[in-house]
Amino acid sequence: MARKHLGIVIGFTNQKGGVAKTTSAAALASILAQRGYRVLALDNDPQGHLGVHFGIDTITRQDLPGTTADIYTGKKSAEEIAICSDYNDVWVVAASTDELSPVEMYLPTRQGSDLQLKNRLKTTRQFFDFIFLDAPPNLGKLSINVMAASDWLLVPVEGPLGMRSLDTIIQAMQTNAEIYDLPTQILGVFLTMVDRTRITSSVREEIEERYPDLLLNSEIRRSTLVRESSALQMPIPNYARDSAVAADYQGLADEISSRLGL
Repeated sequence: MARKHLGIVIGFTNQKGGVAKTTSAAALASILAQRGYRVLALDNDPQGHLGVHFGIDTITRQDLPGTTADIYTGKKSAEEIAICSDYNDVWVVAASTDELSPVEMYLPTRQGSDLQLKNRLKTTRQFFDFIFLDAPPNLGKLSINVMAASDWLLVPVEGPLGMRSLDTIIQAMQTNAEIYDLPTQILGVFLTMVDRTRITSSVREEIEERYPDLLLNSEIRRSTLVRESSALQMPIPNYARDSAVAADYQGLADEISSRLGL
């Protein structure tokens, strides 16, 4: 008998760009797949960077069976168009800027526009243990769809402006949960690009004071290896397996697994 999959949907979100959101989604997907879970990384950001992290670029690949836009339009399901990457067999649905950007414009004209992705992923859950959703760095319709479709949200925070974004995300998530009667919760907030500065310490202290139950112990240090791995289209745990920053992500994966009771 085939193993029953967990079907856990986790969204990565922060309205501030440059906080290592996509890097973190790719790293955790790779690590959890290596640990034996069946993982789908679904790119819900028109920039398409999550797919690129796994070497799947819609600009250079003409043989893809579909993109995220096809899910929204109902042309195909995620499980039909997901392709297996070369990195720990993570399955990927890539995003095309030309196709996904228009989706955000016409979504407001659709009934139940905030729940489109959630409804489309109902059958997809049975095929995967984890579905990771990468959201754009804003609170537009695509990001709201990620919030609504997710069981849990992970929020990377970098610097004081990242802290301000956290307040906005929590408020938006709570509002959506109330309007649509959703169970979405924040799985955790974690600091990225950490260094030994007063700014990092002050951000950590502020989160501890305001959201003590949300702040994860794991922190992701600043490293040039992250930029290199992105440029070479590889998740950081695959590019620099024995590096300190890869170890940081392994620790984050452990902490997330513990919070989920796995």
